[in-house]
Amino acid sequence: MSSESQQQYSAAKSRTDAKLRYAIVHLEELCNRERRGDDFDRAHQESFLFHLFGVRDAYLQELNLFHGCGIETANVTKWTLEQELKNKGMQSAALARLSQVEDDQESWLGCAKEMRNHSMHRDNIPRIHYLGGEHHGEQHLTDTRSACVIKKDYPRLFEQWVNEMRSLIQELRDSCESGGTA
Repeated sequence: MSSESQQQYSAAKSRTDAKLRYAIVHLEELCNRERRGDDFDRAHQESFLFHLFGVRDAYLQELNLFHGCGIETANVTKWTLEQELKNKGMQSAALARLSQVEDDQESWLGCAKEMRNHSMHRDNIPRIHYLGGEHHGEQHLTDTRSACVIKKDYPRLFEQWVNEMRSLIQELRDSCESGGTA
């Protein structure tokens, strides 16, 4: 990788890391106040999901640069990366793993993606507010695909997803650095 390419790649990695920090900012704001289900809460939930899934989008930019695909920034998607790698006769273990986790309807990333898409394009994410009992004060979100309630207070769920995303990005970066292609 040339010096200029290395600088661009480093900047892309920094952007991916920043998107993860931005998701954490919104999560911390939610955790540091009484949750009421008001516009503040809903706006921060949507922002959290936007930035969390933005980590994935930023990581795709990393892959574009790492593999030297040359796709214009505005056109980088999983599909365009797959096509360009195919045209070059290459495969990316990191891209394959990311697709596997994202496309798995039972995975945390599949659920987060659907919640982000639902809140961005359709409606609020349904939730249950618990008053009294063992879950008093908790709010559980509903998986918009199955209409099943996720049995976890949503700040803990979002915290789990942040940790999962951090681990996934590290796994994918390690995959690239240890060989880059499958």
